[in-house]
Amino acid sequence: MTRPHLLLGIDIGGTKTSVCLGGRDGAIHAARRLPTDPRRGPDDWLARVRHLADQVLAKAGRTLSDVDAVGLSCPGPMSVARGMMLGPCNLPGWDAVPAVDMLRGAFQRPTFINNDANAAALAEYLYGSRRGTPNLVYLTMSTGVGGGVVVDGRLVQGACDMAGEVGHFVLDPAGPPCLCGLRGCFEAFCGGLSVARRLQERIVRERRRTAILDEAGGDPERIDFRAILAAVRRDDPLALEEWDAFVERLAQGIGIVIMTLNPQAIVLGTIAIHAGDRLLGPVRERLPKYAWKTAIEACEIVPSALGEKIADLAALAVARTGVDEDAGRR
Repeated sequence: MTRPHLLLGIDIGGTKTSVCLGGRDGAIHAARRLPTDPRRGPDDWLARVRHLADQVLAKAGRTLSDVDAVGLSCPGPMSVARGMMLGPCNLPGWDAVPAVDMLRGAFQRPTFINNDANAAALAEYLYGSRRGTPNLVYLTMSTGVGGGVVVDGRLVQGACDMAGEVGHFVLDPAGPPCLCGLRGCFEAFCGGLSVARRLQERIVRERRRTAILDEAGGDPERIDFRAILAAVRRDDPLALEEWDAFVERLAQGIGIVIMTLNPQAIVLGTIAIHAGDRLLGPVRERLPKYAWKTAIEACEIVPSALGEKIADLAALAVARTGVDEDAGRR
């Protein structure tokens, strides 16, 4: 009987960690989550992940001997060459964590790492609606703006694994401060957290009556991008004003991506999935101000079709790509 070729995927974020078992084709056989709780430290996290992986394997009726490799999708900054997490802002105190060595020791399997945006780009390339598109860009479009770039069928890492960090190119040096320390970053204008915080401050400062506040249950601190989008759909004046500015900056950022990389497809994450044509139509209308017609026409701009599975698929994609690249070097 032939041994199944399975992959173990681990996706770590500031609040939760997901462990899944899947095939090279992206079929997920079992998955579970646990709170990351970064304050307890990497060693405690590793022990809990190992225990959770045992549960995932048991749920799928498999054992660790069926697993070919482990893939870790994690927030940046990180180093693929060193196999380390280098102090992600949402994992305070996790400085120079040798994640690959830790997981390889725990599972005794080849282990590979990449940042979450790059991993998601790999997932889109391998499993998404535009799978196999040789020149593809993925933009996270969630709390922040991250990116992953596939050129000629290969993920672009860059000199220090920072290729694709499109969220932190500067659209306006006099713009709002970004959490990264720069001003006027793409993320500062279009990241869900940055947009929500600006509106929170404005609503309190101006004592505005707005459907945004209604959608947040009357509490400014609970304003998030979902509340903003719901208010846009209600044609709330303040929400529409902010939405117009958001769309303009998004078109500007995407225009730069198009002119720099000339991709065949740009796949957008969470915000675009929820907003649909309310976002994509206006962005396409404004793109001619920021990119050439020929390059725009060559590029599809679509929301991700992977939905909530993208984090698990991203980790599986890291494992699959690592195995394939190792095999190619032999």
